[in-house]
Amino acid sequence: MTPLFTTLLKRKTINKGLTESNVLSLSYGRIITRDVSTNTGLLPESFETYQIVEPNNLVLRLTDLQNDWTSLRCGLVTQKGIITSAYLALTPLDAIMPEYAYYLLHAYDLLKVFYGMGGGVRQSLNFVDLKWMPLLLPPIEEQHSIIKHLNSKLQLINQTIQSLADANVQLKTYRQSLISEVVTGKIDVREFEVKGVDTSA
Repeated sequence: MTPLFTTLLKRKTINKGLTESNVLSLSYGRIITRDVSTNTGLLPESFETYQIVEPNNLVLRLTDLQNDWTSLRCGLVTQKGIITSAYLALTPLDAIMPEYAYYLLHAYDLLKVFYGMGGGVRQSLNFVDLKWMPLLLPPIEEQHSIIKHLNSKLQLINQTIQSLADANVQLKTYRQSLISEVVTGKIDVREFEVKGVDTSA
C-alpha cells in the first residue's frame, strides 16, 4: 500500500499560445477525440484555458459527485492533446504502470470510492483531497500480469458484445424483410396455422 502522491503526480500544463489543437474528451471511461466542428456541447471561448495531456497520463473528472452516480470518471490518455482544466490530470511514475494505474482507479470508480469524498457545493475533489488515497502497489511484474489478464478477459467480453450486436442487427433485418414479404404477398400465409390457437371461429 502506498499513498497516491508517491506514484502519481499532478500534471498542469496549460495550452498557452494554442500550441495544441487536438481536443480530447472523457466519455464513458475512455479518452476520445472531440469533434469541435459540429459545435455540439459546451465549448470555451478559447482553448488556451485547456490543459495539455500526453499518452499514459490519467484523467479524472471529480466534480458533481453527489449528483452523478452513473458516469465513468477515469480515463487513460492514448494520444497527445488538450482537455478541459476542470479535470485532474496525473502522470504515473516508474513504480506504477500507466495501464495498471488506470485499471486500479477505474475499479475505485466502479466501487464508488470517490463519492464518499470531496466537499463544496458541487462536491468536488482536487489533488490535495486525493493525494493520501491508498493505492495497491504490487511489483511491476505482478502489475504486468494483472494488465495482461484483464486485457485478455475484456477482449473476450468485447467480442461477445459485438457478436450479440451483430446478431441483433441481423434479426432486425430479417424481421423487416419478413414483414415486407408478407405484406406484399411474396409469402402466402393464408394456410399458416398457429399451434395452440383455434383459428376456426
